[in-house]
Formats: sequence, structure tokens, C-alpha cells
Amino acid sequence: MKTGIILTVLSVFAWILYIGFAIKADYQYERDIQCHWNLADKASTIAEKSKHINDFVAALESQNFMNKYDAIWFKTQNNGFDENLKALKTLQERLKIIETMDESTFQYQTAIQQITEQEQGQAYGMLSVFYGVWFKEYYILLWNWICVIGVIISIVLFALGISLIIFNYD
Repeated sequence: MKTGIILTVLSVFAWILYIGFAIKADYQYERDIQCHWNLADKASTIAEKSKHINDFVAALESQNFMNKYDAIWFKTQNNGFDENLKALKTLQERLKIIETMDESTFQYQTAIQQITEQEQGQAYGMLSVFYGVWFKEYYILLWNWICVIGVIISIVLFALGISLIIFNYD
């Protein structure tokens, strides 16, 4: 019974740690990086969008994630930080060009529409790579499949602990 109690308490403690660190990590990423993208998405002028995208790029570059991937084994250009940062920089450059356009032109309106579409969903893959690389580098136990394995192990330990308590094994 003592082993069952220990396993149960340890698994509950692991869940508390997972949840606590996940909240902390999410907050840190949002505060330091993601907020710039979100503010760019909310901005209604090109100048303001451009400012926040510049801040987003600077925040990502300050992480020194060059040659890092949102993967351990199956690394591709698509899940690599470098290629996704290049894609983001093309958006940054495009915003600079749009800032110089006359707002009353068809080209300006088309460019605004394309930028808005990219920010409202088509950029999800790129953003998830940045998020994944950040988690893998700072909180690997909360990253992707490693987190899933940890949670499964804690669930198995919890079930084993409860079983030992119920059936009074020890």
C-alpha cells in the first residue's frame, strides 16, 4: 500500500509540475515573442503592422536558433527555424514596400488583402515551427511527443499506484 501511495502522489506531483511549467512557458513565449505577431495582426495600418513584424523578427533573431528544428530526427526545411525565418523576412520586406505605396491604388489594396490573409491563418505552420523550436530549446520535457510520453508515463504510474492501494499490494 505504501508503494501505491508513493506512486500516486508522485504522478499527481508530476501533473502539477507539467501544468505549472506549461503555464509558465506559454506565458514566457507569449510575452517575449508571440505578442509582437499578435499585435501586428491586430494593427490596422501598414506602418503599425510593419513595426510589430520588425519587433517579432528581432525577438526571434535574439533567440539564436539558427540551424535548429522543430524536430529531433526528421528534420526538413519546412520544420527548420532558418527557412521559416526567411519566409517571415519576405513578409517584413513586403510590408516595407507597401508602406511606400499610395493608399488609394489598387496595388495597395491588393497587397493589404494578401498580407491580412497571410497573417490570419496561412502563417500558422510558420508560427508553429517558431513555437516548437522555442519549446524544444527551453522546455524539452513539454515539447511535442516528449511531453506526451511523460504524461502517459505519469498516467500509468497513477493507475498502478491506485491499483496497489485498492488491492492492498505491497
